[in-house]
Amino acid sequence: MVDEADQVEVKLGSSETSYEAEVVGTDPATDVALLRVDAPADQLHPLSLADSSKVEVGDQVIAIGNPFGLDRTVTAGIVSAIQRQIQAPNGFSISHVIQTDAAINPGNSGGPLIDSSGRVIGINSQIQTGGSSGNVGIGFAVPINTAREVVQQIEEHGEVKHAYLGISGGSITPDLAKALKLSEEEGVLVNEVVKGGPADQAGIAGGDTSATVEGASFKLGGDVITEVDGKKASGMEEVINAVNSASPGDEMELTVDRDGKSKKITVTLGVRPATAEGSPSGEPESPSR
Repeated sequence: MVDEADQVEVKLGSSETSYEAEVVGTDPATDVALLRVDAPADQLHPLSLADSSKVEVGDQVIAIGNPFGLDRTVTAGIVSAIQRQIQAPNGFSISHVIQTDAAINPGNSGGPLIDSSGRVIGINSQIQTGGSSGNVGIGFAVPINTAREVVQQIEEHGEVKHAYLGISGGSITPDLAKALKLSEEEGVLVNEVVKGGPADQAGIAGGDTSATVEGASFKLGGDVITEVDGKKASGMEEVINAVNSASPGDEMELTVDRDGKSKKITVTLGVRPATAEGSPSGEPESPSR
């Protein structure tokens, strides 16, 4: 972890020369850090950055990194999925993540994921191990558009602030709705609301009665979110993506079902806490880093 390092050194290209780097800023919410390196201009050959929103499943990609300490390793594959969510080091979710089958192993983190035109589309971040210690064909990269926004905030403000709603919840399926006797077959069942948080201040209600369905625990009696800013929210993923795409201070209109009646509630989003510990987030389980 860069933010925990006492000293950071960088090697450029094929050179064996190391340059000391200054950590300008870090963002644990996206697993991105900005470094400043004092190196000769003729040693700096930056890669072009692509528009990661245009990445499509099936696109050919190359991953570069130092898996198991084997520096300058290149692996190839395709984009196997887009719009994934993974858990950041601080416990919150990173949205719009790129999934690839290019071999990524421990040590690849921080390396670029490059498209067929040699442009960076993402930063290799995590792998899904399935219980093993290495690559099983599922790796994840933070989209370069996200990294670009984070770097801009660090450069301009020295820190990064993310929007915060302050709820935990679970996605509703038709089977779950039937088992819990819910009036909506899709949406987000609000389990908990952070006391004093944005959702709480706006009047979003959490559950008050515990229930267990097929080994999973829920709290009943809370609001069911069915729309975010007029767009259908079929599950928690849509709510998380909407919050992650917003800024602190933005207003978000939530359509909720409460006791069988539809109601619109406007929430002014706050600033996300440093970590999700002790703060309900309703976010997916994390793959391995």
